[in-house]
Amino acid sequence: MSSFEIAVRSLIGTVFLISSLSKARNRAAYRGFVRSLAHMRIGPPALDEPAARAVLTAEFATWTLLAVPTRTAGRLGLLLAALLLAAFTFGIARTLRRRSPVACNCFGLSATPVGARHVVRNLLLAAVAVGCLLAPAARGPAGPGHVLVAALAGLAAGLVTTALDEITALFRPLPDGGTPRAPVRPFAP
Repeated sequence: MSSFEIAVRSLIGTVFLISSLSKARNRAAYRGFVRSLAHMRIGPPALDEPAARAVLTAEFATWTLLAVPTRTAGRLGLLLAALLLAAFTFGIARTLRRRSPVACNCFGLSATPVGARHVVRNLLLAAVAVGCLLAPAARGPAGPGHVLVAALAGLAAGLVTTALDEITALFRPLPDGGTPRAPVRPFAP
């Protein structure tokens, strides 16, 4: 496995690991995710709960496949990630076209509405996944040092990706007379 593939699998795996665990960590987080799907109005209301279960299952499957150190499992995980990211992008873009503010519960309960940055984030992640799928296989295994650096780089990039809403909130101007609002943390009790 190449250093590039290790880094990409670590990045995408981290994103889906945090996404799935933040939605499944407790009943309130899961209900918030179901509500966000309902507010997006992507399908009939009767399908909100089954869709939430399907998304959560697919997210768990994605990071699990990416963690398995075989080429076949990794390729399946990257393909599943690209398909999920395309579906998420479609849902967010459709919501943005309706101009109805819906909280982005991508990484847990959040008051941040979905926006263009979420579309860009998902498109970039999908492009990275597809790029890794299309990259030629490594000629030989990466050395232990390369594996460690690539895995840590992917992990760091994944952590930054999942915290983008909180990072961008730091640079937004405060409302007149307002006080800083603490962002909702993905793993807050």
